[in-house]
Amino acid sequence: MRRTFLLWSALLPCVLVSPGALAASLSVAPLRIVLTPERPVASLTMGNSDEGEVAVQAEVLAWSQEDGRDVYRPTRDVLVNPAIFRLPPGGRQIVRLGLQVPAEAGERSYRVFLRQLPRDQALAQDGGEGPKVQTLLRIGVPIFVPPLQLRQSLQWRLLAGGAGGRGYRLMLDNQGSEHIQVTQLVVRREGGGELLRKSLSHYALAGQSIGIELDLPALPPDTRLHIEAVTDAPEALSTVNATVLVPRGPAMPR
Repeated sequence: MRRTFLLWSALLPCVLVSPGALAASLSVAPLRIVLTPERPVASLTMGNSDEGEVAVQAEVLAWSQEDGRDVYRPTRDVLVNPAIFRLPPGGRQIVRLGLQVPAEAGERSYRVFLRQLPRDQALAQDGGEGPKVQTLLRIGVPIFVPPLQLRQSLQWRLLAGGAGGRGYRLMLDNQGSEHIQVTQLVVRREGGGELLRKSLSHYALAGQSIGIELDLPALPPDTRLHIEAVTDAPEALSTVNATVLVPRGPAMPR
């Protein structure tokens, strides 16, 4: 099923003092792009339900992760066209993406960022109401180039001391050849009741690790916890189960 992502919130607000605000309502579909050497071209559609014209810049960046954080770098592996365009009220624009490199043993990952450009009307004209806050949107759509060989290998571990030194941090080490996206997480005591259930959207790229903050009560060391994660893997593999031990002392990744 093709999904559309409708954005109403601000991602890049300009630092102008309002009494008024300017914002755009933009939609993008699909929410993920897969490119292969056999099918190296794909497209997405961006729509504008705002009352005014919107200018947009499109840019593809290589996407990696370091120490659990997303890192973006310029690339020419995937070309985008058009790079700059205008969307009239109620208008749509097709953006095409073209792969320029072969597949590798590990999955290649990118994001195409669609960034709203400032309007000329951000500052009021003479006799207007004064400066306005202009709300600019920046949308990032993942692009993946599948690996030559699929291999899934996930390792889970629990660390003490989450954000602010409280709670716990669940580490997911993705040793497989393709990304995994965790969309829901359930934590239970082994043989006991549910401690936490949360919806989320965390990507662990191939060969990378991510940390998920867990707001859990203090637990005795070596308590066994059952982890159930719902992922974007094919249906037969979409639910992942694992068991982790509560650590004996604070231990955060370097």
